[in-house]
Amino acid sequence: MAKSPPHIASLTFPIQYLEVGESLARELHRPPDALLRHCGVHLPRPFLPWQTMNGRQMQLALGHFLSACPPGVPPLVTFMAHFPVTAHGPVGLLAITSANLGEALQGALTYSALVMPAYVMRRQDLGDEVHLIVDPLYDFGDVSDLFTETVVAAPLKIMPFLSRPVTDVVVHLMHGPIGDPAAYEAAFGLKFVFHARQNKLVLPKHALGIPLIAPSRASHLLMRATLEQQSQARGDARPISQEVRRRLQSAIRQNRVLDVEALTQAIALSPRTLSRRLKDEGTSFPQLRAEVGVEYAEILLLETDKPISQIGQAAGFTDAAAFTRAFKRVTGLTPSQRRARPGGMAPEGLPREP
Repeated sequence: MAKSPPHIASLTFPIQYLEVGESLARELHRPPDALLRHCGVHLPRPFLPWQTMNGRQMQLALGHFLSACPPGVPPLVTFMAHFPVTAHGPVGLLAITSANLGEALQGALTYSALVMPAYVMRRQDLGDEVHLIVDPLYDFGDVSDLFTETVVAAPLKIMPFLSRPVTDVVVHLMHGPIGDPAAYEAAFGLKFVFHARQNKLVLPKHALGIPLIAPSRASHLLMRATLEQQSQARGDARPISQEVRRRLQSAIRQNRVLDVEALTQAIALSPRTLSRRLKDEGTSFPQLRAEVGVEYAEILLLETDKPISQIGQAAGFTDAAAFTRAFKRVTGLTPSQRRARPGGMAPEGLPREP
């Protein structure tokens, strides 16, 4: 699932993430500028909002942070203590100005690629649970496990802004603990599952309706407009594809079939225009529907004991052969192979398509 290390230099991250390491340095009475020198970053003070760092610099920053962490405590505990939700910039501000937890999480998922291009984040519902799944796209070497932990745990930073606490939240991580597993649970008050089959945060669906303590519709709309501008400025932005995926995901959560006619009516585009615009973005409606179906089928394969044929039907495929072909095209594995494997790698070691 992960690309080789040389590709990380092409990634772009917000520069304010370095403030996490600087905050730790000040707590330890160390010079904050040491982190910038280690990462090869030369910046004026204060940081300006449009400044960025590349993936290699992010890798160096995480390594520097690991080396500075106090012994005896899982690095994630230290990291999250120095990581405010506002470090995500407009994405964080969008979250804390939301009306409820569901809106906050949806906004974070919609715009996550702007601040965290090394991972794909998506939501799948299973019964009364919401699974926020995190798939790594790149290999960050020795800091990969810590990096994954911080991304999976990031939504937890919204919890202090809720009008009441969320219970029964579980963190799943595919790797082993970096330290004492009990120390994770003691620090966060949550259950952690290591060597899991997916990296994800699982919470009860009813929690999505919990209001935030200081919602602001005007500020929320301002942050959304800012993020839309940033999305449009990206060379790889795919707004129509993202909207179609969102509607397909919503339909599958509601056990509905969304066909082209219903979709085009909902988004006020003709079928011809929709087809053309999706083609311009390098995809098609059948392809997106298959991808969304495979993503839903994957969690059913991993979290239930339903027969594979039944899972294919639930995911919207007309027959078992079509389901198997689509699943292998997207994941590199057959459904039975994916159910048997803890990770998402194909037998040949090929990465999944991002």
